[in-house]
Amino acid sequence: MYREHRAAKRTPRAGAPAVNAESRIARAGYIGKFLNRLVAEGGRDGCLVIMTSALGVGVGLLGLPILTIGLFMAPLHADLGWTRAQISGASTCINLATICAAPFIGGLCDRFGVRRVALASLMSLTLGFCALAAMNASLTLYYGIWFVMSVGAVGTSGIVWTRAVGTFFERNRGQALGLALTGTAFAALLAPLTLGVVIADFGWRSGYLALGAVSLLTIPVAFLFFKERHDSEIANAGEAPIETSGASFSEATHDPKFWIIGSSIFLSVLGMGSFLVHFVPLAIDSGVQPVVAGRMFAIIGLSMLCGRIFIGTLLDRFDPIVVSSAALFVPTLVCGLLLLQPISPIATTAMSAALIGFSAGAEIDILPFLVARYFGLRSYGAIYGSELAFFAAGSGIGSILTGHVRDTSGTYMPALMGGILVFSLSALIMLLMRRSPRVSLAE
Repeated sequence: MYREHRAAKRTPRAGAPAVNAESRIARAGYIGKFLNRLVAEGGRDGCLVIMTSALGVGVGLLGLPILTIGLFMAPLHADLGWTRAQISGASTCINLATICAAPFIGGLCDRFGVRRVALASLMSLTLGFCALAAMNASLTLYYGIWFVMSVGAVGTSGIVWTRAVGTFFERNRGQALGLALTGTAFAALLAPLTLGVVIADFGWRSGYLALGAVSLLTIPVAFLFFKERHDSEIANAGEAPIETSGASFSEATHDPKFWIIGSSIFLSVLGMGSFLVHFVPLAIDSGVQPVVAGRMFAIIGLSMLCGRIFIGTLLDRFDPIVVSSAALFVPTLVCGLLLLQPISPIATTAMSAALIGFSAGAEIDILPFLVARYFGLRSYGAIYGSELAFFAAGSGIGSILTGHVRDTSGTYMPALMGGILVFSLSALIMLLMRRSPRVSLAE
């Protein structure tokens, strides 16, 4: 009887309209239309590149390696006797390597293609994690491994993945980039739940080996599904080509827009890097229990995931400069909330975490989108790599500067007041882009 009842429910009534593909997409609502637009423009290969890029971004240098440094602090401190400040120096090595190598790696992508660079960089990441698992108590060796590994693994950052996505998508590039860059948000959510258990049960050496295994398994996925969409392939298929012309690296660096984007992103990340590193101790100083403050960090990951997709969509639909400036201004509200504490510490911290994650997700979307829009894809790797150096410099300087302010003043309040100035300047500088015409992308 139950099966007959279910079958009767599935059988359309007499006179009911037939359910076709279009009606199913309509019923799916916005998500269905969202995915349909991506499939229509990028096809099967484009969607596979988005998914592979999301995996690569999460596993890559600015994903798991930097997000999991904190998970290794306690076991490395207990086993090797290093201080937490010494252990966190790994993030400085990553930022220095990015500043030094990103423009060069970007140029290699432009010259030899993204797949080769991605595969070589993933192998460098794998070997680096294996070296960390086998290291002794030498702090110099620890820093040396991180720096050398990071130089080789810069090709696992957004330079590679976003270029490939950009060759498949133009009308919906913001949405596609937003989805591809969700990898770090997923890494932030899943790493504590999985890698934390491995480290707790089997030790820190097994933890580094687990990271090496993840990066190793990513290599065949990238080999099979990761590629660029070249003009020749599109022409053979009889489709309209994606724009791959644009400014050369020299032309870009002589264009004020290059420096406007870099300056705005530098200031934004100067403050945002501080928030991400110091969020938990800042919350504790505000009166939140340490355990609760640690759990609230997950809110940042969830909000970052939503921010990347949402801002990517807005960049496609509205004036990208206005959208970018508004998104970069959001952390100013966070600084005001934490300074004024208008509600309970827990509620204030939760709201702040949501806004921080949203804006952090927006920053990662904004940079590749603006580089592709205003400079084209001709020298995208070299240009984006140079802009990424601004990003890395802001991240490295901001967290150290904020820590120094906290140590000398005994409070985060001066840093929060400085944050209002920094984030406001970042948003205002971005608006200067409206005074500069879009660069001609013709050959």
